[in-house]
Amino acid sequence: MPETFLSYFIVKKRSISRISFIYVIFTLLFLLLSARIIYLQVVKKNSFGGLARRQHIKIIPLKGQRGIIFDSKGRVLATNINVYSVYADPGDIDKKDYVAKILAQNLHIDEEKILGKLKKECHFVWIKRKVSLYDKKTIEDFKLKGVYFLKEKMRFYPQGRLASHILGGVDIDNKGIEGVELFYDKFLKGKEGFVSVLRDSLSRNIFIYPQIFESKKGLDLHLTVDAQMEYWVDKYLRETVHDYLAKAGSVVVADSHTGAIIALANYPCYDPNNISSASSDSVRDRAAVDIFEPGSVFKIVTLTGALDKRIFSLDDKIYCEKGAFKIPGSVLHDWKPFGELTFKEVFKKSSNIGVAKIAHKLGPKNLYFYIRRLGFGRTTGIDFPGEQKGLLKPLRLWSDTSGYIVPIGQEIGVTVLQLARAMCVIANGGYLVKLHLCDKLKGDYGFVRKTRTRKVRVLSSRVASLAKDILIEVVNDGTGKLARIKGITVGGKTGTAQKFDTKTGRYSHSAFRASFVGFVEDRGNSFVICVSIDEPHRSHFGGVVAAPLFKKIARKLVKYESINNRIEVESDY
Repeated sequence: MPETFLSYFIVKKRSISRISFIYVIFTLLFLLLSARIIYLQVVKKNSFGGLARRQHIKIIPLKGQRGIIFDSKGRVLATNINVYSVYADPGDIDKKDYVAKILAQNLHIDEEKILGKLKKECHFVWIKRKVSLYDKKTIEDFKLKGVYFLKEKMRFYPQGRLASHILGGVDIDNKGIEGVELFYDKFLKGKEGFVSVLRDSLSRNIFIYPQIFESKKGLDLHLTVDAQMEYWVDKYLRETVHDYLAKAGSVVVADSHTGAIIALANYPCYDPNNISSASSDSVRDRAAVDIFEPGSVFKIVTLTGALDKRIFSLDDKIYCEKGAFKIPGSVLHDWKPFGELTFKEVFKKSSNIGVAKIAHKLGPKNLYFYIRRLGFGRTTGIDFPGEQKGLLKPLRLWSDTSGYIVPIGQEIGVTVLQLARAMCVIANGGYLVKLHLCDKLKGDYGFVRKTRTRKVRVLSSRVASLAKDILIEVVNDGTGKLARIKGITVGGKTGTAQKFDTKTGRYSHSAFRASFVGFVEDRGNSFVICVSIDEPHRSHFGGVVAAPLFKKIARKLVKYESINNRIEVESDY
């Protein structure tokens, strides 16, 4: 009996152990399952929710419309037109090879490149951006499953090449890459939106009550540039470059009192509608980025400095050494032999030796001060990307020769914009102005930002007036005669600069830069025009090549402004 009870007890104990073991196993499984459920429902909630949304909701981006660019008279220089872009949902496409072949043949793009996109594990790939309506209809005729079209905006420049270096251009995403399109990109670009579309279990779009987040249009840019004047400036510059078989050329026209750019042109130029195919040489805004030795146009610095320091009277005589003057390390020559010249005649006849002697008496320290005073050695601050500050060595690095040749425009680098601004100081009575291209930025609810005229007095009105009178004589009876306009006040300075040949380490006898910077005044208006022609042939003198171009532009400008003023007066009655 005891043995039977003991056996029963042992068997029962084993049964309880098995039941406990099974209970523990089930408990552990339950805990693991619960933990997994909690992980999926709580920790991975957003991940799986996003996956579900991606499977049933398609997000289509909507680009914001870029702001329009106008000239000073409200003419459209840059706008947007409707185009179509082709995209695909690889998950909707079964016959990827067939679809890739059709798209490649009709859109003229690489088939392997398209196939690579269609094999991606995603729900949106671009096939080709901004195709024509004809291409869209051609693709639609094939009724390709998984291939769709999105209406977009493409930047369009209705004036073609006109003002190309001012406007710049945009990339495929309408992002500014050159010119004011780049400088004002954050204002011009619109705010991006999107549309979310519900899809069924077969991945078919259900365009019923799609969720739309509207894109917003960028600000409109109103320039100081006048498209009509820009057209004439561009035309006359192109003719001059061709007539003199020149390498290139630049022109800047500015209001001397406000610094507003009326026109800015370079040659060669390009069509901003096809900026991607334009050469870097034609896209470069030479007026802002090309640095060159200015030659005799730079003599206006010595002129204003000497007048301000009163180291010479207007009739003081300077002996010009009959055309050759020994200076430290070199011999200075004039373009023709001169004997004694008055202070005024030195600048009228553009004597290198006379100016060098005036500058020597002025002294390197004072000369450097007036170079900086007129804005050289730093940017003009124009609202344009990439502007260069030129080349001006610190005074401590000047050699004994520098004090003689810097005054005549050697051993220093400037830009066309800098020359124009320096002449504005003389033309407007002594104020250094900030050059600018933007007049105002305008949104849908009115003006957002208007450019303020900035100017700082750097010369007295006496000095500016005396310098102006001398530069008027340069045109009336000096080297700038070909810039003279009957009945109109014109002043300026010619410049013929030998280009430095880096290969020989000497100044070239065949490569020159011909320049003329001057002002024109009529009926209260005062404008500065700076012309620079790079490597002209047939003639290389600034007074022969650049001065006539200045005259053409100035005559047209005066007549055009006179007509505009007359229209404005008449409109008041």
